[in-house]
Amino acid sequence: MLNKALNFLEDQLNARLSVPGQPETVLLTSIVNDKGELNIQSGQLGLMLVNVEEEKILKTQLPREKRTGDQVQFANPEIKLNLLLLLAVNPGTDNYVSALDRLSQAITFFQGTSWFDNIAYPALSPEIEEISMELFSLSLEQQNQLWASIGAKYIPSVVYKMRLVVIDEALFGKKNPVIKVIDNNLHRIN
Repeated sequence: MLNKALNFLEDQLNARLSVPGQPETVLLTSIVNDKGELNIQSGQLGLMLVNVEEEKILKTQLPREKRTGDQVQFANPEIKLNLLLLLAVNPGTDNYVSALDRLSQAITFFQGTSWFDNIAYPALSPEIEEISMELFSLSLEQQNQLWASIGAKYIPSVVYKMRLVVIDEALFGKKNPVIKVIDNNLHRIN
């Protein structure tokens, strides 16, 4: 499910930002390889998942049930996730201003299109009802820690929170009889 959401986002950004006949502008990849070198070309935007968190506010507490006649089955509630995404641009050796322009184009895209659903965007997987994008501000200390954990020196970047990617296996358990009568006949055990 995560790859479907991120591939969709990569495709949307490329459709908006790429120049025909040129290599794709946005690449879904680890921004840095294991040697600490950038995996994105000069002027290219890298899109990378940096954190997954469960959405606690909209969390469903009760199991789902499916009734068929006198039988009932239960399944665990779905998990709703928020994904923190790093969008970084490689300025290369002398293209810093162009890199900032490229990053500004991505920010402008999300300012104008921050909500996607599978009705308005048929390319979005039918398993994903909707996603929204919001800018996620990091303090300088958090930004320093993020880039240190990635293993690279800072390059122009922005972090977005993708909200409500739903994971649902819909694995219903064994069939149990439906409780039809509840009485209050109490019996003493001892």
